[in-house]
Amino acid sequence: MERRVRGSVLNAYLKYIRVKWGEGGVKACLKDLGLTHDFKDGEYYHDEMRENVLRWLSRTKGREYSQDAGKYVVKNLGILAWMVRFVNVQTLVEKFPQNYSEVYTFGKVTVDLSKDKVIAFRLYDVNRIEESCLSWLGVCKGALEMTNTKGDVRETKCLVKGDQYCEFTVDYE
Repeated sequence: MERRVRGSVLNAYLKYIRVKWGEGGVKACLKDLGLTHDFKDGEYYHDEMRENVLRWLSRTKGREYSQDAGKYVVKNLGILAWMVRFVNVQTLVEKFPQNYSEVYTFGKVTVDLSKDKVIAFRLYDVNRIEESCLSWLGVCKGALEMTNTKGDVRETKCLVKGDQYCEFTVDYE
């Protein structure tokens, strides 16, 4: 299966760069990646583009910006980001696997809600680089913030480090 991601996700990462470092930051990123244009929201692109943007962030700005970018993307990804502000974390989590499959053509996401006040997100065949793992950690943290939920997020398994999947565990109040 081809690894593709919607242009809206790529544009959200570029918007993050624009907010943090201005138009010059976006131009530098695109130039370093050999690109001359932004992406079209409704079209799909090779996931390597997303990975390369995350690598660029880590290499030129610092590793912590991959996580910060993930948090920004989940908070600013169109109508979904607006709607999430009106739901609780439980509803958001239950819809997450379907929402994932609408913007990515690869991998699989499952959610384990079997423990009280604990959520385990499992991403199968999603992350290939450490910066992507950091970005998903940011996505989970951003989702907590958007739903005004207090909690802690940690990566408990990592495909990149040899586990069978990536897992992010959320303990919340």
